[in-house]
Order: sequence, then structure tokens, then C-alpha cells
Amino acid sequence: MKQSATPSRVSIVIPIRDEETTIGALLDDVRAATERLPRYEFEVIVVDDGSSDHGAAIARDRHAIVVNNDAPHGKGAALRRGFEAATGDCLVMMDGDYSHRAEDLGTLLAAMEPDVSLVIGSRIYGGSEEYTVVRAFGNILLTYLFGVLHGRYLSDALNGYKAFRREVFSDFDYVSTSFDIEIELVCNALRCGGRVVEVPSAERARGGGRSKSRVVQHGLMFLWREIAEWQRSRGQRPIVRRVNAPAAVPARATRPLRS
Repeated sequence: MKQSATPSRVSIVIPIRDEETTIGALLDDVRAATERLPRYEFEVIVVDDGSSDHGAAIARDRHAIVVNNDAPHGKGAALRRGFEAATGDCLVMMDGDYSHRAEDLGTLLAAMEPDVSLVIGSRIYGGSEEYTVVRAFGNILLTYLFGVLHGRYLSDALNGYKAFRREVFSDFDYVSTSFDIEIELVCNALRCGGRVVEVPSAERARGGGRSKSRVVQHGLMFLWREIAEWQRSRGQRPIVRRVNAPAAVPARATRPLRS
């Protein structure tokens, strides 16, 4: 697939579930980071994934676009809801727990050259305050197995801090509703024919709330998705491309953070 030019309009998609203690600080940092990047137009979309707190209200107060993910709940489903609402030619995904550093946005976007489909913020290169020995080993092992199966060896395929071209989402039907959307995105980026690259990104310890990821449960989920996408690429499952999937901001959305 022929790659488009360097993107100029960027949609930042942040899924939240009970992140009222962190989403305000994250959006403040995002605003400061985007103001230092005048060459781009930005919109920020916060996806409320069934929260029971005031995180969505805090996001609205900071002029983010807020959309609801009604069902099914899960990180993958919430991200897909946000991607559908996005209008940018480049999509950036960040976690709402304040672990991803907004100041790295410029680095991710600068790496989005005309032949690049997707950019990953690598914790292996940038460091992580969240890693335990078990989590670090699991990430390295699953990322290595991804390389074995898909022929693209990376350092941190699982990190949720990614920037990618709109067609990586809009040209394919997605099935992941949980954390395994990380693998589906990278595989579809490779199918687009562009490069997948990594840049250093330092991960903070989450700023509050509870982690939704579980080492064993989601580790097995990642492994299954890697195998399923490998089978898909070998033609054992058809790759269904979307037709006429325009982006539309729902009527309930508030105005963008910056445009």
C-alpha cells in the first residue's frame, strides 16, 4: 500500500476507566506538549470505558472530546471507539494512568516519515518504572515471539504508546476488545506495506488507580493474538478490509482541546 505524506492532523485517543486521579494531569501535559508542536493540528479524544468516577467530567472541563464506550468494555473496544470518532490522518494512543509522557509526542510524530506506518514508544530503550522482573521478561519473550512469527523483530511491541497512520485502522476490520489490540495494530501496520519503527519513551509508574492488566491472563491473550494474526497472514483467515469507513465525531462530543 502506498504511504501518504507526513501527517498534519493528529488525533490523540486516551481510553479511561476510573482514572479521575490522573486524567487531568495527563491532559494538562498533552496541552503543553501540543502547544510546542505548531506544525500539527490536534484533537484529543477521551473514551470513557464504563467509569464509575468523574474522569469523563474532568476531561470535558479540559475541553477534550469525550465519547462513551458502552459495550463491550475493554481497552481494545474503547480504543476502537475512539479511532472511529477521530478525524486525524495520524492517530496516537496513550494510556490514561499518567504512565506515558506527553513530552514524547514530538518524538513519535517526527518518526512518522512518508514510508512509516506505525511508531512505537519503546520502554526497552526509554526505561520503565512499572516493570517488575516478571513483566519485563514476559514483554521481552512475547515481543521476541512476535518477531519469529511475523518477521519484524522489535523491542516493545506491547507498549500502548503508539502513533500510526489512519489507514492502519480504517483499512481493516478489528476483532480485539482487550489489550491484544496492540498486536493487531502492529500486524495491520505491516500489512499496509510501510515500516514499523521504534523511538525511546520512558514510562512512569502509574499515577493512581488500579492496573487493569494481569500478567498471566493478558500474556496468554497476547500470545494467542500473535498466533491468530500469523494464521491470518498465511491466508488461513481472510483479511477483511473496511469499505467506506469515514470518521465522524459523535454529537455528544465536546470541542477539541486544540485545533
